Amino acid sequence: MRLIIFCLALGFCQLTFADRKGDDDISRVDEIHGDWSEWVLETANRVDGFFSNTQASEADQKTRLRAFVRVRYDGNEGAKLSPGVRARVSLPMTENRLKLILGDDEDEGRINDLDSNQQNISLQIRGPRETALKQVRFDIGIRRRDGQYQPHVRARHSKAFKTGGPWVPRLTNSFYYFTKSKFEYRGQADFDRVIGSDYFFRPSTVLRWYENNSGECDDGWCLDQYFSLYEKLRRSKAEAIAYDVEVFLRDKPELTLHDAVLKVRYRRMTKKKWLFWELEPAVHFPSDYDHDTTFRFTVRLEGIFGYDTTVDINENFMPVKAPWQNDSQPAD
Repeated sequence: MRLIIFCLALGFCQLTFADRKGDDDISRVDEIHGDWSEWVLETANRVDGFFSNTQASEADQKTRLRAFVRVRYDGNEGAKLSPGVRARVSLPMTENRLKLILGDDEDEGRINDLDSNQQNISLQIRGPRETALKQVRFDIGIRRRDGQYQPHVRARHSKAFKTGGPWVPRLTNSFYYFTKSKFEYRGQADFDRVIGSDYFFRPSTVLRWYENNSGECDDGWCLDQYFSLYEKLRRSKAEAIAYDVEVFLRDKPELTLHDAVLKVRYRRMTKKKWLFWELEPAVHFPSDYDHDTTFRFTVRLEGIFGYDTTVDINENFMPVKAPWQNDSQPAD
């Protein structure tokens, strides 16, 4: 899996840098991107055929693959390169029951910020009928835990509450079982609020517990607190910005500060509708280095392949659909 990710990322970098050359090279870049997108869709159809006795039409295939290269410099740990892919493979003949997930879990991407989750593979199972059970999402797959790749199962339920006020709370509970690390729990409480016409604010509290995972929380509880403010920019279809405060507490055995992070995330489209880049300057105060102020800088380049490769600049950036996307505004 690691080799596949590296090869995809290497080819992705070559394709991206070629985009800076002349018109002939730019045409070649578009051609390569089209070939890769076609390969993604054809591969997804083959997977769908494995789970179904019939073959879906090409028009029904809506798989999208996101390939990225991320470079991070940290004042304590130096530079680190993190290539990766993530995809939700469309299975139109079985989509009421199955979805194939490749890469990190977008629901938990903020917790494992670098690449510990980038090599996961899971199969998402849903009930075929509109019942209360369909609101529970089940996953089976392989995930890295405690330094090993382990089969796991997960049950996840999420519910938003309408209060009639300016805040919209949402609760999410996830229960895991790993073959060696045993039981895990992850609970998250979000509170969404639109502020005026240009800001969206979300504080999030995440509580995690591990029965047998020495790499996390010393076999105890983790408490993570996030505050994110998203601002509408003038070119809101081509760029996005967010301001974050993150606090990580660990049970060792009493609750102590593990790290605190202050950061800004800025994302912008390139001339290609399928390619964007992101910058993230930050300072943090890790307990491993006596909470000394540490500068951190992250650069990320990401492209979309497969079905509908036009990038929504807020996808996987804002926690919900941008509240100002429905505004009547001229195209950027």
